[in-house]
Parts: sequence; structure tokens; C-alpha cells
Amino acid sequence: MKLKSPKLRHQGDWRTLWLMALLTAVLAVSWLFRLPLLLPASIALTVSACCAKHNHTHRSTFHGRRTNRIMDFWLTLLTGSSTTGIRVAHQVRHHGNNQSPEDFVRCSLVREMPAWQALVCYVPKVIAATWRHMAADLQLPKRRYLHRAVNQERLLLWTVIAGLLYQDRFAFLIYILIPWSFAQWFLIAVNLPQHDGCDDASDWLHSRNVTGAWSNWWFLNNGYHTAHHLRPGLHWSELAAWHDCHVSPRLAGRLEHRTLTGFWRAWWTSREKTS
Repeated sequence: MKLKSPKLRHQGDWRTLWLMALLTAVLAVSWLFRLPLLLPASIALTVSACCAKHNHTHRSTFHGRRTNRIMDFWLTLLTGSSTTGIRVAHQVRHHGNNQSPEDFVRCSLVREMPAWQALVCYVPKVIAATWRHMAADLQLPKRRYLHRAVNQERLLLWTVIAGLLYQDRFAFLIYILIPWSFAQWFLIAVNLPQHDGCDDASDWLHSRNVTGAWSNWWFLNNGYHTAHHLRPGLHWSELAAWHDCHVSPRLAGRLEHRTLTGFWRAWWTSREKTS
């Protein structure tokens, strides 16, 4: 029997696989040789893996169902949370009901708080809202396959965690849990500067964007947030061109930033003026 090689749906995902393989290697070397100097690389690459997970749930990486399922498990282990578990909360509640009471990452969770307090309170509030409704969301008859997939991913994840804790609890905390926790915090927290203070009712003015090539290369074009909301099924590698052609001409200048630093600074300044 001749085995077929897995086929990518888009050649741009070679970068996704390369970043995931690099993170796997960095985490393995950090664990085996106890190298804290690799921690910044682990954190940055885990953020990349969270971006890859987001992209994969919107548009599957491979043509084959089995290969995509392997991708789900790999991303679960690299990020410390279920890949399938974000599908309903992100695609249905956030994309389908942006900034409404149904949206778990709505900015109104921290309305009228100063910037520092909003950052402290926002992520715990999002996590609480997500977990409060996730079981009911997944138990609908039409989503039973998602519920089963989430349980499988969690079983694998917790089995691996138990094994790592048995081997060395302190090493797990430093080399695995810190990258997982920071990346998850960053991917949730970034929703706040992306939407806070923008025009929720406008198709074109509801998001801030990061357009710099450097950060978008490493984080797989997740900076083009307006384009992604307008065309959520568009492959991530095509967002930059779509943004330049269709989005940028309609955006207010305050909603485009070349760097992540400028992006966060603009939100912080805006928040402090209105809180």
C-alpha cells in the first residue's frame, strides 16, 4: 500500500509548519537541557503557534481530514489548550456577534476602567465568560462532533501534562507553563486594543490593525484584523494584499499602526482619555 504525502491547502502554510517545528524543537531542547535562555524564544514562538491555531480553525491547513486532526492535536500540545475548543467562542460568538453580549471578548467587559485596570481584569473576565457557556455551546446536537474532538484533545493534553509533572514539576512550570500562559494571555488580551474605542457598527472601522512586515511574518498576518473580520475564510497569507487593496483606503489613520508597540500605545492613550 502506497502512502500519500499530506497535501497543504495553501503553500503559505509551509511557514506555519516551519514555525511549529521550530517551537517543538525549542521546547524540547529547553526541557532536556534546562536552558532558561531559550525562554524568550519559546514565548514568542508559542504566540506564533496560537496564531497558527486561530488560522487553522478558520481554514484547515491540509486537504485530508485525518491530517488536519493530527494538526489539531499538535497545536493543542504546543499551546496548552484545545484547538477545537476555540471554534464556537471565536467563530460564532466573536465573528458572528462582534461586541454584542454574545461575544465573550467584548470590550464592554471592562467598560470605563483605566487602561492598566482593564488589562488586569479583561483576560480573567473573558476566560470566565467562555467557560461559563462552553459546555452548553458544545452540547448542542449539531456540535456533538466538536464536543467529542475537544474531549479527545483535552485527554491528550492532560495526559502529557501529568507525565511532565511526574518527571519534573519545576521544569514544567518554567519551560512549558510560562510560554503557554503568556501566549494565551496575549492572544486574549490583544482583542482589547483591536476593538476598544472603534466603531462597532461600521464594517470598516471596527478594528485597529498592525501592518508591519516583521510582526506579521512571525505572527502569520494576525495584524490585519479588519480584513480578517471582513473575509474570515480568506487564507491568512492573502490578508496583507486584501488589506492594502480594500481596507487601507477606507481606514482612519488612527486604526493602522506599523508596529505592535505603536498599536498598544495608541490603545493605551485612547483608553486613558476616555476612562
